[in-house]
Amino acid sequence: RLRTAFTCSAGAGVCAGPPTQLQFLQQPGNTAAGAAIAPAVSVRLLDASGVLTDSTATVNLAIASNPGGGTLSGTTSIAAVAGVASFPNLSIQNAGNGYTLQATSTGLTGATSSAFNIVAAAAAQLNFAVQPSNTRPGSAIAPPVTVRVEDAFGNLTSSTATVSMAIGSNPGSATLGGSTSAAAVAGVSTFANLTLSAPGNGYTLVASSGGLGSDTSATFNATNLATTTTITSDAPDPSTAGQAYTVQVQV
Repeated sequence: RLRTAFTCSAGAGVCAGPPTQLQFLQQPGNTAAGAAIAPAVSVRLLDASGVLTDSTATVNLAIASNPGGGTLSGTTSIAAVAGVASFPNLSIQNAGNGYTLQATSTGLTGATSSAFNIVAAAAAQLNFAVQPSNTRPGSAIAPPVTVRVEDAFGNLTSSTATVSMAIGSNPGSATLGGSTSAAAVAGVSTFANLTLSAPGNGYTLVASSGGLGSDTSATFNATNLATTTTITSDAPDPSTAGQAYTVQVQV
């Protein structure tokens, strides 16, 4: 005769069959990048009728929908206790909206969590987004240089911090002109009219902001515009002395 094991809770009047399926008990909530998802995510092991079992099977968690390309950190495999597996230290470092988690356990029907978001952590660093390009002395560097205010994991923040710009490597002893301080808008500072006063190869710029450290740009050059001089004339008849004629010079 086929026998099926049932678990009955004393006084509860409900008997659970063997576990067949998983169900998220505590869904993951919106969390800052790198922080532990709280409250801790938990998964129940249920029988075919949806009754909680006392299974001690191991439950595994992984990212299902991954809008930010993140990695699930922390302890991702947990043995259930009285039919519940709790995951106290899960975290994701990449910001994104619409993450989901997938719970699996050998021989059981898995479950997918509800969607949740990972938001940027506190502003922690600067990073050049648009690097300075080669330019001419006195001309605005184009396209405009931009700097991102990021959290410790490289996620763009919503910071409005003021970022200052200065010359780092200065092969031509130039002066940096234009607006050299810009408040970030949605985490990005834009410098639309920076200029260098002297030519040189191998300039760098340094962006800084109080409490956020600094970042140094890639190298770039400032070179004078090459010129070509063309002289043309409407020469007179060389057989006649003393004739005046016009010379045109084009640079």
